[in-house]
Amino acid sequence: MLFRKLTKWDDAAKIPALLFVVQLIEEMLFEYSLDTYKASVMHTGLLCQEALSTISDVQAGNIKAPNVAHVAAELASNFERDPVAQSLIPLPIAAFLPALKNPKTPHKELQIVLELLAVQLTPEKYRQRNEALLLQAVRDGAPYALLRRLTRTYITTLTATGLSTRFLEEQTHNIFHYGPGRIKGPESLEEFFKIFSEETNSYTVVFRVDRIFEHVIPAFSDLKIAIKPTLPDELDHCQFPASFTPGDQVLFAAVRDIGARDPYSARSAAERILNLTATLLTLFHHREYPSWLPECVVFESKTKHYYTIAEPINSMQKCADLLQPVASRRLQEFANSFSLERESFAKFIRSAELHALAVRSNADENQILNLWIALESLVPSESKSDDVSNIEHITKCLIPFLNYGYVERLVNNLVKDLLQWNADFTRKLFKTIPGKKFTDRLVKLAALPEFDAPRRRLEDSFKDFHLLRDRFDYFKQILSSSGAVIAALDAHSRRLEWQIRRIYRTRNIIVHSGVTPRYTKPLIEHTHDYLDTVLSLLVRLASKPKQVHSVAQGFKFVELRYKTYYEALSAKNLVFDIGNIDQVVFCR
Repeated sequence: MLFRKLTKWDDAAKIPALLFVVQLIEEMLFEYSLDTYKASVMHTGLLCQEALSTISDVQAGNIKAPNVAHVAAELASNFERDPVAQSLIPLPIAAFLPALKNPKTPHKELQIVLELLAVQLTPEKYRQRNEALLLQAVRDGAPYALLRRLTRTYITTLTATGLSTRFLEEQTHNIFHYGPGRIKGPESLEEFFKIFSEETNSYTVVFRVDRIFEHVIPAFSDLKIAIKPTLPDELDHCQFPASFTPGDQVLFAAVRDIGARDPYSARSAAERILNLTATLLTLFHHREYPSWLPECVVFESKTKHYYTIAEPINSMQKCADLLQPVASRRLQEFANSFSLERESFAKFIRSAELHALAVRSNADENQILNLWIALESLVPSESKSDDVSNIEHITKCLIPFLNYGYVERLVNNLVKDLLQWNADFTRKLFKTIPGKKFTDRLVKLAALPEFDAPRRRLEDSFKDFHLLRDRFDYFKQILSSSGAVIAALDAHSRRLEWQIRRIYRTRNIIVHSGVTPRYTKPLIEHTHDYLDTVLSLLVRLASKPKQVHSVAQGFKFVELRYKTYYEALSAKNLVFDIGNIDQVVFCR
């Protein structure tokens, strides 16, 4: 979360709703934001399409029938909270919910209901209505909750219809911060909307490739790719960087007629074709793997613009990482104290190796398959009942791991946001609050009445940083009672179950049908985060002071610890106070 100067804004204080929406969009599009704060993978319209696809996959034998009920349940839950979808449907929402919520609804009947919804929730209709509702909400100065929901569904809509997050981020910065013009009111949001028409442009993308491609040029003529020792004649060679200078050992691959909505999406589409040629080449030549320079040049036919585009950030790298000195120290501690029984140690190392393979790969399919196998292989099979499906067992075992430190992780992220916003003020304020860690002090500041005065000082300091104010208000609400914490954990559990099942379905679709769903990249980020969480906690439990001797014991320990934590929060008449809040909220 980053506050940008408002030098382009005439009077930001008069349009707080617009400023909040812009700050929210920037956080959603930032590559390293927590998954919790990025745009959702799905909204109601997209879930409707996914449910229909899931029924088709069941009919084709690619996945099992129970998957349909889970997608329908997620669709129903989103539908109930989606003002865009509700405004587009000509019938009351209650007319659709019984069929969606009932797991025994016959698939044929459910399919008809979903097709009725799909007619009204097409991407174009959804986008236009989303824009209209969001613009009206900004003009009305609507509550943050409504603005947040409409902004989230809008960014989800844009990315689902082929726009890259990098392009969206650039356009956001250009319109609202660094480009020409002034921000005077909600009309600037209309200008922002106009950029994202449904029009697809034609692009030519040029890569510098290995000489290994030289002998297979004729084989790729049907793939819209031309491989030559010179740059394409129709392009202006002066627009290419020095690394594209022709030479004796240089080849260029030009991928033409790429239909895309922005140059970054065009690069991705072209590189998928180049990856396909490399994959086919390795069927017949095993000694070398074809490669190419990470940067490319993209030419847009309509505007005649040239873009030099660097390699996008690998999905496996969009995570919190340790600095090298810290990583070295942690590795030394791990080597000195970590130990498991032989069979469990082999299982742990195998999972770590699969994780490493995913890190080294650039292919989405390799990444998500390796991550899923690494995650699934850790889950102890000996605790599975015969009447429980494999995915149900995996989900049940993973949720305690992923909920164990959920609240503390979010609070720690808010601490970082506060320090980035105003480090000196935040540190001085925290000194007035008792606690060992900043996270301990923050929960007391947010929740306990004895800290009303410093809490008001903090809130007053936010000024035009409406996103940070909204985030702090959210934690005030979560920490207002043990029941509110439980509600947050339960909601997170439901989202985790839906997402783990989506990852599992995606794995099956890739393996059995050879199709890679469009939402695979964000699922890679989620799967990577889940695996890192499990591995990290297992390392802690199997290191000094040792609490487990096997992976199965680690899973059982976390299950029991989370159950104890949940029961402690559920205690009758529990009231947070200065002596118990950090211990109870943070599962210590």
